[in-house]
Amino acid sequence: MHLIINWEDFLHHHWQKRPVLLKQSISDFVNPISPEELETLVIKKALECQLIQRSHGKCQLGYQAFNGYGSLGQRNWSLRVEALHHCHRAAEEFLSLFRIFPDWYTEELTTFFSVPGGGIGPQTRPSDVLVIQGMGSSRWRVGDRGASPAFDYGQNDFSEAMVDEELSAGDMLYIPKVFPHEATSTEAAMSYCLNFWTDNSLRMIRNWTESLSDENHRGIEYAPSPDLLLRDDPTEILPQDITALQEMMSQFLLKKREHLENWFAQEMSQTSYELPKAPAAKVYSVSQVQTLLQKGSRLNRLMGLRMLHIGNRYFVNGESLDSDHADAWNVLARHRTIEGPMLIKFINEADFLAELTLIINKGYWYF
Repeated sequence: MHLIINWEDFLHHHWQKRPVLLKQSISDFVNPISPEELETLVIKKALECQLIQRSHGKCQLGYQAFNGYGSLGQRNWSLRVEALHHCHRAAEEFLSLFRIFPDWYTEELTTFFSVPGGGIGPQTRPSDVLVIQGMGSSRWRVGDRGASPAFDYGQNDFSEAMVDEELSAGDMLYIPKVFPHEATSTEAAMSYCLNFWTDNSLRMIRNWTESLSDENHRGIEYAPSPDLLLRDDPTEILPQDITALQEMMSQFLLKKREHLENWFAQEMSQTSYELPKAPAAKVYSVSQVQTLLQKGSRLNRLMGLRMLHIGNRYFVNGESLDSDHADAWNVLARHRTIEGPMLIKFINEADFLAELTLIINKGYWYF
């Protein structure tokens, strides 16, 4: 599979501006998972999922335990499965098609299997979404973002649509944040939704300042400067008082820039979903890891694991790594599968091998 998209044109004309349907944007499309595989995986791994059932023209979310398709009938339902790429290698490889975007910005891959009459009820999301159509076809409708500000499922009915199109395998629909949308299938169909990260500024500020408190960082003591003190009306707070306060806060932010960078990288190197367990439970010694790499053994990254960096500072699942070995960490960050020769020039560096062995024994990477 290959993406056939003019990304510069897409980002300039559509990103966070207006929805667009990109027909046949993925060549030679192959579904990363079949409906039967999805059913087995959800039951076996107890994956987070919801059943969407349509009744009297309305869709409702259900959170009951999923026990297979057998009891659901042949019409009017969809199964929504979240973070499939955390436990299914083909789904993770499919997601890697979109590494044109930063790893920290792609939040999760949501998979839908719909039978005739099934689909997604009217909704808006606070984040951008790329919908990729797999097997079968689905009709997607996207309304104007001014239609409704609510994010509640099923509460954003819209009569006029900016997009009202049938999607077939390899088609991609971009829906900017807060544009209402819905989907209906006329046949058995698979859809894959790539959701992008978003957060609230107040929540981010609160979480960052809490991390400062946890590490006993001292703030800047504030007192008004002499030019703010004398005034005719002692009861009034003047605009320059607020400006001075704002400048003090900005000064503190600049002073703590490196801490902010570390905090953000640590936060974004963690996913919203629990990571799966590595298949190998063996505990390795440093010498064993060195020998396996020398023999060319393949090292695999745990599915769903994030590894990010700011400059030479690397982070994996919220943990910082020794910045003295940035070149080696870069190899691990950029590749999901490592062949022994890719690390061959680093395997005699004792400190790097010791830290690599540590994250292997944590299950982040495995042979």
